[in-house]
Amino acid sequence: MSVKTKMSSFICVVLCLGVVCLITNRSVKVAAAREEQPTRVAAGAPVLNSSQSLLRMSYAATKSSGPAQGVLGEKTVDQTRKNIQVLKGLPDSQLFLLMNFVATSLGQQCSFCHVQQGKDPKKGFTNWVWESDEKPEKETARRMMQMVLSIKANNKVDFREKDVTCYTCHRGQKQPTGLPPMPLARSGHEPGPNDTAPSVRITLPSVEQIFSKYIEAVGGSAVTGTKTLVLKGKREASQDRNWPNEITLADPDKFLIIAITPQGTVRQVVNGDKGWVMNGANVRTLAPAAAVEAKRSSNELFNIVKVKPSQSMRLGGMQKVRERDAYVVENATDAKTERYYFDSQTGLLLRKMTLNKTLLMPFPEQLDFQDYRDVDGVKVPFTIRYSAIDTYDSWTRTFTEIKRNALVEDTLFAMPATPPK
Repeated sequence: MSVKTKMSSFICVVLCLGVVCLITNRSVKVAAAREEQPTRVAAGAPVLNSSQSLLRMSYAATKSSGPAQGVLGEKTVDQTRKNIQVLKGLPDSQLFLLMNFVATSLGQQCSFCHVQQGKDPKKGFTNWVWESDEKPEKETARRMMQMVLSIKANNKVDFREKDVTCYTCHRGQKQPTGLPPMPLARSGHEPGPNDTAPSVRITLPSVEQIFSKYIEAVGGSAVTGTKTLVLKGKREASQDRNWPNEITLADPDKFLIIAITPQGTVRQVVNGDKGWVMNGANVRTLAPAAAVEAKRSSNELFNIVKVKPSQSMRLGGMQKVRERDAYVVENATDAKTERYYFDSQTGLLLRKMTLNKTLLMPFPEQLDFQDYRDVDGVKVPFTIRYSAIDTYDSWTRTFTEIKRNALVEDTLFAMPATPPK
């Protein structure tokens, strides 16, 4: 059987091992909110707990630290789930996004493969029997997962750095298309009716030239004179999880995010390697590593200069981003591949795509930067869109006001008076 034919049975891997309801240290318990507490999620309540920060709730919450590696000391799915037969060794925190990748690729939901047993009469939530093998599609999914793992292990196969996944063949449908539609619109001997003439090959700039133009585009020397940024606007996500938020950054290593939700005001503060999350009267201290990672994420999202060049970066050609021609700069490691898209005309950063590697397949994250405006001599995007592999985890931030070098009191970033719990 061909790979495409075999991949057609890959349909039931949707949540084959169960949706992860607990994402540890470097993750967010959004899955639990969706599968176990739909009423609270629909109301827009931020689900904050001992392993979550406000920033992580809205961006890159489940990044892996390497292929088939999670947080140091994290348990694997075969240790935390029942009836795991194929993905043994996969960190528990990666399962949720991996299954969402499969669901999106096949255009299916978890009920296609998994068994439901009504609703809990007390809580009103769906009862899932994730470990059940009652549906035959589940066993087919296991075979297809084994096939993909076999392809990945075959070093003789060259896919030009493109991982084979369920989306390779399915493209959002249960049954992949194995034959071209007839009659043919074009063939190896004749062009199609709307084919354009081959484009003229152009000379691309170097990575150094791209970054030099980028720095000049966002403000040049004015950027280094930025001591504070204050951004006010709103965050929008599915299920009416929309709320105003205010973000304050102070050079070199302080930031504050305030989200005003229907359930109350949530604040996250990072000051150097220390951080806190305040939800009403509850105060939680962030671990030093979590505080540093939160600061890094805030820089990538909100700072004027969102990326700096490194020796490992290389030019990846040109692609279209929202009808704009963009130079692609790529940075690949064993853990992930990052691609930055710079407008070929303006030099501004339009997009960042991250492919986080896992045991079975990569899962993507995308950041889009739009609506750049001048703010006191620097260019700042007034719209930031984060796209995850699941619509629930995606969001858009739209700013109505951004101030540069506004007076910011140090007391904003001080340790809260309430003792951490």
